[in-house]
Amino acid sequence: MGARVAHTALDASHASVPALLYVGLVAVTMLAVHPVVALASLAGALACSALTRGARATGRGLVWQLPMLALVCLANPLFSARGSTLVAKWGTVSVYAESLAYGATMGAVMVAVVVWLECAARELTQDRLLSLMGGRTRSLPLVTSMAAQLVPQLTARARTVRATQLACTAAGVRPPRRAALVRTSTMLMSWALEDSVGRADAMRARGWESGRARTCYRPDRLRRRDARDLALLGALVVAAAAGALLACASWRFYPRMPEPGPWWAFAPFSLLAAVPALAELARRAREGRLA
Repeated sequence: MGARVAHTALDASHASVPALLYVGLVAVTMLAVHPVVALASLAGALACSALTRGARATGRGLVWQLPMLALVCLANPLFSARGSTLVAKWGTVSVYAESLAYGATMGAVMVAVVVWLECAARELTQDRLLSLMGGRTRSLPLVTSMAAQLVPQLTARARTVRATQLACTAAGVRPPRRAALVRTSTMLMSWALEDSVGRADAMRARGWESGRARTCYRPDRLRRRDARDLALLGALVVAAAAGALLACASWRFYPRMPEPGPWWAFAPFSLLAAVPALAELARRAREGRLA
C-alpha cells in the first residue's frame, strides 16, 4: 500500500489523535460556560474550518450560524430578565447586560460546537472511525445506521397500511381502534420479517458472520509519533479542563459578572483550540504553501 496522502495536517496521524483532540474541544466547550472559553473556542473553530474546509464553506455555514447566535443572545433577556446592569426597558420588558452576556455566551458555545463537529467530520471519515473500533464493535455503526433507517421506514409503512385499510370499502364496517391497531401491527410484523430475510442474505453475501475478522479499507497503525502526540494532547486536554473548571468556579453571570479570572487559567484551552489551525499552518509552511 502506498504512502498516505495528507490533505490536512491531522490526516497523516492515527485516527485516535484527531478523535481525542475534537472530543476534548467539544467537551470542554460545552461544559465550561464561560465567555472567554466560548470566545477562544469559537475563534479556534473558525480558524480551523477556514484552513481545513476552506473559507467559502466556512462562510456558507456562518450565513445561518451567526443569525442563530444573535437569536439566542437577543431572546435570552426576554425569558430571563435577570441582572443588575439595566441596558434598556420597553414597558414591562427589561434588558440587562448580564442576560445579554449569558445569551451571547450560549450562542457562541452552540456555534463553536457545530463548527468543531464540521471540522471533525472532515478529519474523521467513515473508514477512519471504523479503524478505531476493533473486533465486533465495528458492527455498531452498521446497527446504528440500520436503526436510523428502519425506524422511519416502519413509521411510514404503518401510515401506508392504515391508509390502505381505511380506503378498502370491501372490508365492511370499520373495526374498533384497538382491533385496527392489532391488525396494523400484524401486517407490519409480516412485512418486516419478509424484509429481514432479504437483508440477512445481503449481509451474509458481504461477509458478515463469516467467521473471519473484518478488515477496514485503510489500515491505520499506531506509530511512535502518534503515541507521543496522544500523550501530549491528553496532558493538554487535562490542563485545559482543569483551567476551565478553575475559571468557572469563580465566575457567575447573575446578579453581577465578576472579573474573568487569571489569564493563565485560559491559556491551556486557548492553546488546545489553536492546535488544529497551528498544525495546518505548520504543514503548509513545510510544503511551501503558506501563502
